[in-house]
Amino acid sequence: MLGWHLETADRVDIPVSFNPGSNSMVADLQELPATIHSASWVAPTSYLGDKVSSYGGYLTYQAKSFGLPGDMVLLEKKPDVQLTGQHMSIIYEETNTPRPDRLHHGRVHVVEGNFRHASSRAPVSREELMTVLSRLADVRIQGLYFTETQRLTLSEVGLEEASDTGSGRIALAVEICACPPAYAGDSCQGCSPGYYRDHKGLYTGRCVPCNCNGHSNQCQDGSGICVNCQHNTAGEHCERCQEGYYGNAVHGSCRACPCPHTNSFATGCVVNGGDVRCSCKAGYTGTQCERCAPGYFGNPQKFGGSCQPCSCNSNGQLGSCHPLTGDCINQEPKDSSPAEECDDCDSCVMTLLNDLATMGEQLRLVKSQLQGLSASAGLLEQMRHMETQAKDLRNQLLNYRSAISNHGSKIEGLERELTDLNQEFETLQEKAQVNSRKAQTLNNNVNRATQSAKELDVKIKNVIRNVHILLKQISGTDGEGNNVPSGDFSREWAEAQRMMRELRNRNFGKHLREAEADKRESQLLLNRIRTWQKTHQGENNGLANSIRDSLNEYEAKLSDLRARLQEAAAQAKQANGLNQENERALGAIQRQVKEINSLQSDFTKYLTTADSSLLQTNIALQLMEKSQKEYEKLAASLNEARQELSDKVRELSRSAGKTSLVEEAEKHARSLQELAKQLEEIKRNASGDELVRCAVDAATAYENILNAIKAAEDAANRAASASESALQTVIKEDLPRKAKTLSSNSDKLLNEAKMTQKKLKQEVSPALNNLQQTLNIVTVQKEVIDTNLTTLRDGLHGIQRGDIDAMISSAKSMVRKANDITDEVLDGLNPIQTDVERIKDTYGRTQNEDFKKALTDADNSVNKLTNKLPDLWRKIESINQQLLPLGNISDNMDRIRELIQQARDAASKVAVPMRFNGKSGVEVRLPNDLEDLKGYTSLSLFLQRPNSRENGGTENMFVMYLGNKDASRDYIGMAVVDGQLTCVYNLGDREAELQVDQILTKSETKEAVMDRVKFQRIYQFARLNYTKGATSSKPETPGVYDMDGRNSNTLLNLDPENVVFYVGGYPPDFKLPSRLSFPPYKGCIELDDLNENVLSLYNFKKTFNLNTTEVEPCRRRKEESDKNYFEGTGYARVPTQPHAPIPTFGQTIQTTVDRGLLFFAENGDRFISLNIEDGKLMVRYKLNSELPKERGVGDAINNGRDHSIQIKIGKLQKRMWINVDVQNTIIDGEVFDFSTYYLGGIPIAIRERFNISTPAFRGCMKNLKKTSGVVRLNDTVGVTKKCSEDWKLVRSASFSRGGQLSFTDLGLPPTDHLQASFGFQTFQPSGILLDHQTWTRNLQVTLEDGYIELSTSDSGGPIFKSPQTYMDGLLHYVSVISDNSGLRLLIDDQLLRNSKRLKHISSSRQSLRLGGSNFEGCISNVFVQRLSLSPEVLDLTSNSLKRDVSLGGCSLNKPPFLMLLKGSTRFNKTKTFRINQLLQDTPVASPRSVKVWQDACSPLPKTQANHGALQFGDIPTSHLLFKLPQELLKPRSQFAVDMQTTSSRGLVFHTGTKNSFMALYLSKGRLVFALGTDGKKLRIKSKEKCNDGKWHTVVFGHDGEKGRLVVDGLRAREGSLPGNSTISIRAPVYLGSPPSGKPKSLPTNSFVGCLKNFQLDSKPLYTPSSSFGVSSCLGGPLEKGIYFSEEGGHVVLAHSVLLGPEFKLVFSIRPRSLTGILIHIGSQPGKHLCVYLEAGKVTASMDSGAGGTSTSVTPKQSLCDGQWHSVAVTIKQHILHLELDTDSSYTAGQIPFPPASTQEPLHLGGAPANLTTLRIPVWKSFFGCLRNIHVNHIPVPVTEALEVQGPVSLNGCPDQ
Repeated sequence: MLGWHLETADRVDIPVSFNPGSNSMVADLQELPATIHSASWVAPTSYLGDKVSSYGGYLTYQAKSFGLPGDMVLLEKKPDVQLTGQHMSIIYEETNTPRPDRLHHGRVHVVEGNFRHASSRAPVSREELMTVLSRLADVRIQGLYFTETQRLTLSEVGLEEASDTGSGRIALAVEICACPPAYAGDSCQGCSPGYYRDHKGLYTGRCVPCNCNGHSNQCQDGSGICVNCQHNTAGEHCERCQEGYYGNAVHGSCRACPCPHTNSFATGCVVNGGDVRCSCKAGYTGTQCERCAPGYFGNPQKFGGSCQPCSCNSNGQLGSCHPLTGDCINQEPKDSSPAEECDDCDSCVMTLLNDLATMGEQLRLVKSQLQGLSASAGLLEQMRHMETQAKDLRNQLLNYRSAISNHGSKIEGLERELTDLNQEFETLQEKAQVNSRKAQTLNNNVNRATQSAKELDVKIKNVIRNVHILLKQISGTDGEGNNVPSGDFSREWAEAQRMMRELRNRNFGKHLREAEADKRESQLLLNRIRTWQKTHQGENNGLANSIRDSLNEYEAKLSDLRARLQEAAAQAKQANGLNQENERALGAIQRQVKEINSLQSDFTKYLTTADSSLLQTNIALQLMEKSQKEYEKLAASLNEARQELSDKVRELSRSAGKTSLVEEAEKHARSLQELAKQLEEIKRNASGDELVRCAVDAATAYENILNAIKAAEDAANRAASASESALQTVIKEDLPRKAKTLSSNSDKLLNEAKMTQKKLKQEVSPALNNLQQTLNIVTVQKEVIDTNLTTLRDGLHGIQRGDIDAMISSAKSMVRKANDITDEVLDGLNPIQTDVERIKDTYGRTQNEDFKKALTDADNSVNKLTNKLPDLWRKIESINQQLLPLGNISDNMDRIRELIQQARDAASKVAVPMRFNGKSGVEVRLPNDLEDLKGYTSLSLFLQRPNSRENGGTENMFVMYLGNKDASRDYIGMAVVDGQLTCVYNLGDREAELQVDQILTKSETKEAVMDRVKFQRIYQFARLNYTKGATSSKPETPGVYDMDGRNSNTLLNLDPENVVFYVGGYPPDFKLPSRLSFPPYKGCIELDDLNENVLSLYNFKKTFNLNTTEVEPCRRRKEESDKNYFEGTGYARVPTQPHAPIPTFGQTIQTTVDRGLLFFAENGDRFISLNIEDGKLMVRYKLNSELPKERGVGDAINNGRDHSIQIKIGKLQKRMWINVDVQNTIIDGEVFDFSTYYLGGIPIAIRERFNISTPAFRGCMKNLKKTSGVVRLNDTVGVTKKCSEDWKLVRSASFSRGGQLSFTDLGLPPTDHLQASFGFQTFQPSGILLDHQTWTRNLQVTLEDGYIELSTSDSGGPIFKSPQTYMDGLLHYVSVISDNSGLRLLIDDQLLRNSKRLKHISSSRQSLRLGGSNFEGCISNVFVQRLSLSPEVLDLTSNSLKRDVSLGGCSLNKPPFLMLLKGSTRFNKTKTFRINQLLQDTPVASPRSVKVWQDACSPLPKTQANHGALQFGDIPTSHLLFKLPQELLKPRSQFAVDMQTTSSRGLVFHTGTKNSFMALYLSKGRLVFALGTDGKKLRIKSKEKCNDGKWHTVVFGHDGEKGRLVVDGLRAREGSLPGNSTISIRAPVYLGSPPSGKPKSLPTNSFVGCLKNFQLDSKPLYTPSSSFGVSSCLGGPLEKGIYFSEEGGHVVLAHSVLLGPEFKLVFSIRPRSLTGILIHIGSQPGKHLCVYLEAGKVTASMDSGAGGTSTSVTPKQSLCDGQWHSVAVTIKQHILHLELDTDSSYTAGQIPFPPASTQEPLHLGGAPANLTTLRIPVWKSFFGCLRNIHVNHIPVPVTEALEVQGPVSLNGCPDQ
């Protein structure tokens, strides 16, 4: 099933996914716009192509529409199946309609009777069906049948095909034809070899011969271009010779250029007689490329010889090596003076001068010959004589060739004899070695026998000595003369006798004789072998010399033959010239014959055309009869629908009584808008100093504000109630369902009219041209009818008037009149039918004039029909005018909500201080997003105290409280204590307090001077900025106070149900915390902003004791700003000046976000949208009926600076200009009129209508202008009249999969005193969240299967792992803290502690990275403790580099697969640490600069690399090992993998043991799935072979005793184990061939091919536990070298090298990434040579143990040019020299080497993992190709690898 996809009617793809469990494709339609009513499943290529053998078979499928059956309404009938091929579409419609939420089984019999043409609905003939099947280009199955469909599935699609090997029923309907010579196939649907398909003519065209000049029998259909030209030819018709060949490809053959011999080293040549001029390849020179060019060496004249580049210090420069041997020539510069003479020119220069002189003489000779040439009779006679000589020479050449063939056969015989002799010699040598080994064994045995004899002799001597001692003992003394006891003597005597008897019984003579005999035989055998070897060696040497002499003689004869062949070729070429002239004359005659034949065929075609016209006329008559019947049916259907329409409209009229509620809601909405305008006017009056003249006016204004707020709240409540009532009425009356039914019936009627119109339009024959033109006019008018009917249908949705009965009566009369006109239409068609019948009867005997008369009568009838249609148009238009709706309910409700939001937004923007009298207070409405306040809280406000006589001496007052109603929990509060401001905050365990050391300002109320307070909390830290007299003309310098709460918690946890924000006062039943328990405030307070959002005291929920008649408001000085701050949540609506000749719109913007909508205008379905995308300006527009277009405008503008944008529209010029700063963009097209445009965003209704996903703009705008002058923003939502000081701060970022955001130069502290905190949101189970890196160590916070893990590079595993998962899409906060008490991890303030302390590492060269691996989501509120700065939130635009990251917002979409899959969502394991992987591999960014990563080169071409695919089979046991958790291997496990191979046998997959296993392997090219347990086995084999070199998707698995195999989703094969046996799979799982543990019945070796996309139960398995003999799968041609893939890997060579004072390393690279280790030599810390890439710079670093040095070369051009680059590292006389191509650098210094150094291993592409103390800034593995490694001028073989780690290919590099 893989490959099926879902498309809308506009060919727009709908995302789908594959469910292996049900083998079905699934599409989620919940986000699909309601306007889409058609979607079809489209087949992959495996179902297309030549399907003639499917005729008579069945197309089967299963489909299901998921949803709530009660809400699902059947859409209009559409074809169930559509087949397209050969520019023809046919359809099939089922009689049974699918039911909602039920599985539908489709079964289509592929015969002509079941199909109709898609355009005309005419029946399909068998010829037409076979035409479509012969080249089936598209198969579509209807997917969307119902409205409100939530999900669609398609499964088990099968298309039967007949074949000789099929096992089903006999295909009786499939024909086998005897085809003409030019055709092939069962139904002659294909062309024979040597023919191609010419698409001209009927059906599929005809097969015509290929024109390949006899050099190929294959050519492309349609074009006739030849394929696979033979005989050394090339071109579209094999008309020219290949490169390196010459001759005439059209009339002869192509021969290899003699440059110098048949082994051509030329790209082309010119042969004129014996004169040959060659165009040599690189590295060759000479007239016949017979010698090597400077910088190359070799002997091209010798067979098998070639020229190779010199491998010397000068990299192949002139004279760098000997031209034959390649020995390097020392050309060090010599000291010289001007007086010295110049050196003589070398031989190459002289040779070149001689060649030029020779060429000049030959040119003069040719010129004189051409001048004297004349076409005389003698010349012709001479040419005939030359032709005769050429024939004779040809015969001699043939005889000579036969003689050469005889010599060749003799030489082949000699070669065979030599081969036989070599084999005999090798056999004898093997026998000699065997005998030598036997003799050596015998000699060893003799030596052992001799040794045994010597040991025996020693023992005998010891026995004799003991006997002497015994004799002495017999005499009564021991060996020392002492007397011995008699008992001991008898005992010793008995023992001696026993030993003597044993010695006498032993006989050693036999052993001695056998040993001597063996020794003599071995010696004789060894002598014979040596003699025989010497004798035969001499004979072999003599025979080899003889053969060598014969070969030399043969080569000399071939040279003579070659010279004669060249002479013969020159003469033959002259003869060919004459033959070509004769052929041209003959060709002219043949062309004249073809012209005559063509004229004859034209006459035949004219006759055929006449017959065809008659046939088409008959068809048109039949269609007219069908059209008449269908019009009659349409009239009957219209009568039935008229009564049903009346009933439906009557039901809708019941809702007319509810219009009063909507009118009331609209009235309240208008009052809200008026109140909002009053608030804005009052604000301006209160803000202007000259407008406030007395305190009484101010008090009245203050009271008006409060009354306006209350009235707005009441009006909003009444509007909401009215809206709810209207909504309940809609639900109760079930108006949507009734409207849907009415709409469906109207659609059916409309479709029937459309179908009839299409038949009339498409089936009229081209022969009736005049009639066709008239019918086109009818078609246009019928489309107008369709449009009016659609308008009528839409109007029925919004009927809200009481005079419906009258309108229905009028509609009935109009319908009756329409029926009458329809009858007139049918009457008008009758004359057409009569005339056509008359034409049919009399065509054979009437003249051409009669035929024209019939056509004229038909034209008159159609004109009569056309004249009747305008009356119908006018009547339908009258109905539309009467039924014009007043606006539907949903639009009114949206407008009400918008007005309510505008009122609340206006209240939030009222920047007027509120005066509190010591008893009053307010509860302010908080923003909805409380989660953002958890980690970061920024609150700004203004305070003022009245002077002493007004205040009454109060020094302690409550200011504000933000927190939970339970004051013992988390909160932030402020109070005035002893006249000074005190700030307190509590994060759950303790309070933190700070008191300002300045006295709060006192001032007059009428001219209040206020202090500004800005409180910022980032996790447990806080900062307070206090500006005394901030609103005065000379404010004081702000004071900064830092606070550390010493809290164990880090978050402000606010309960949304219980959170309150009290300012100035509090309700009497509320208990304040002890540090805030003071009387209410007395003075003026003004709120400024909360987390960058403007906040006002007038946007309150409640008030306490607030009496505006007694308390006057404050008035303060304000600086008016021309800036408008767009919060990123709303928009501004601006009216335009009508009828302006050149409308102009301008503004200046400042922003730091990556995405935002700036300008939008629309009219109907046309629009202009100016957006910020990825930091750059992008204009999207739709000016006409074409699809929307887009164009980039200017450079990046999200740097926080001013950027001027101007839009000009020239209506006369039909052009639009967009100016950004100094750059200008012009868009051609007629721009539509619009009365309103939007700035900074658009309403939700417009966003949904145009499907716009760009978020609202966040930033500042000023200098707003339009055609009529300056723009005042009065109609706004989410817009403030000023820009706060923090608006540029960017605290959040959205990460695409794999996106990364990195920071450098942050000034981080040592790692043992560190805190890093952040918030994140994601639906992904795995990825990197935070990576803190140093030179040698890093710390990572990652997601693993949804669990949060904290690890370090030296921990060997996770230090912390969370007890629960965090991939729910909610905002979670993480803090990592390292201090003297150890390491702590807090997740949403849940503590995980570890006593382990991080090692102290200095603060230099530290960096921070957010995101990475597979993380996709949002990260916000990042805090990192820094040395030189106070605690503050990290600005994500500062010192950062980003890749696939969008700054300034969070765009989090739930992935569709989470709605389809159940259970574990483990997809990927985060890879192991790569220290300094990215941050230290890139240059440092400038402050406040955000750049896109430039570390990687451009991607490889698609034909050269298979991304993620791995190559198996380089060694017999290559495999990947996956150690999966046992819980993943369920009783119902299903695996899937994509495979590409040409191998016929080999193991692909294996898991289990010898007794219980599951395996997938190849056998004779077919896939076999095998299960086995307890001796019982099951094998399932694929029907088709899979070793065709193409990619195939294989799904296999088991369900207990059952097994299943699916290949490419077409045919599923199943089977069961015998005896109901079950199998349970256990880890590990192998791809490829495991080294042991598999049954003997399975293949021993791994298959040879590629695998990718390995999955278990639809979950990708990316990271194997181990890899052996597996490399990257490379496509396309390969060249010599080692390829290191992007995943990382390196090679350890078996060749070791010695680092010493004289050392040279040379190699070539072609990188795909600009950072990575190239070559590393050394295995011990402090002793190494390392060459690496760092951000495009090549560096050589040397360390000998006593000190190190390094040198670098920065190339002038990027190394990403796809070319090979030479790198040379030389150590000589304590100088380290590095050379890159022609650039070089060196570093002089003492590089001591120990006197006795050891051989060091050679590492390619990476460094050893155990060298953790290696002092280099790069640890990343190399990505690219490497070759030609030389150490001390000796090539190093790379194929002899000692160890290969990671996906590295030793077989070659992809050719670029």
